[in-house]
Amino acid sequence: MLKQLAFIAYLAVLPNACAFDRSSKRGLAWPNANWVPLSGFTAPSSRISSYYNWGPAPLPPTPTNPNPFPFIPMLWGCTPDYVDPFLSALSRNWDGQNLITDKAILGFNEPNLAAQANCSPGDAAEVWRRVLQPLKKKGYRLGSPAVTNGEDGRQWLDAWWAACQGGCDPDFMTVHWYDVDPGKFMNFVKDYWSAYRRPIWVTEYAPTNFTFSSAGTLIGEQPSYPQIQRFMDITNLWMDVVDYVERFFWFGAMYEMQGVVEDATLFDPRGKPSRTGALSSLGVQYAGSNGTAIGAQGSDGGTRPRWESGVWARVQTGNGSLGGWIFGTFISLYVAMMEGWS
Repeated sequence: MLKQLAFIAYLAVLPNACAFDRSSKRGLAWPNANWVPLSGFTAPSSRISSYYNWGPAPLPPTPTNPNPFPFIPMLWGCTPDYVDPFLSALSRNWDGQNLITDKAILGFNEPNLAAQANCSPGDAAEVWRRVLQPLKKKGYRLGSPAVTNGEDGRQWLDAWWAACQGGCDPDFMTVHWYDVDPGKFMNFVKDYWSAYRRPIWVTEYAPTNFTFSSAGTLIGEQPSYPQIQRFMDITNLWMDVVDYVERFFWFGAMYEMQGVVEDATLFDPRGKPSRTGALSSLGVQYAGSNGTAIGAQGSDGGTRPRWESGVWARVQTGNGSLGGWIFGTFISLYVAMMEGWS
């Protein structure tokens, strides 16, 4: 009890003390190759520490994209079209690019969806045992297949475990999540931890309403920009605090959001025609700083309201508002409650 209260008190006074930066958890899901510069995320105080690109090969460094972050390879699908390039990249030692220190590799991307990896549990188990599992003896850590957050995703995952017959041993669970309620997000991640007792990586997440009627009509509304910012603040702070969440990757660092609500982009939409890579206010909020991309102002020109957690965002951005500090303290208490502290 006293330890938990002391921890909450520590979070509450933190803005007036030293910076508490768990930047190693925050990464980029990067689909842009070198068509968009990374420089918006590379300021000295940036919290970004890694990236993946849904593929096995890292970005080739260029003068405009020096590739400053360690890479995380992925075996996206189960067919030779994906297995062969993965094995080729492995044989080339990832083209000499740095991986993160624990040499993590991500498993199949939404294999339960026909429009994504579209693997049967049996095929995924066979490829895992043949291609991925042996890499553990070479010092790699393996992330589980990343299924969608609906019930069919968990059903696929359970069928995959059964098909593996004990031959699949992921080191961490990889999850995707799309919905609008931060409380449901935290409960979802906690449920994965409780079910599998392995560290969690959230490799895609964003507040988007994908609830449709049988006629294809959206049920409810999409979140507003302040609601998206608030969702990011609450979920990121919670994941920073919770030990079993190792890394997380917002969706998306991209201009084309692929059905996810457009305001969840980390880029300033005004930079889209020239692919400047300038960050939106949300991008600055996620990165904790603003890099050198041309015109990096934020899509609102600095006028949109910011939902800032005083505990982390104030430390990183220098925002000393009393409101931000109070909000951060409230979120700290909420995180403690969600973790069952009493």
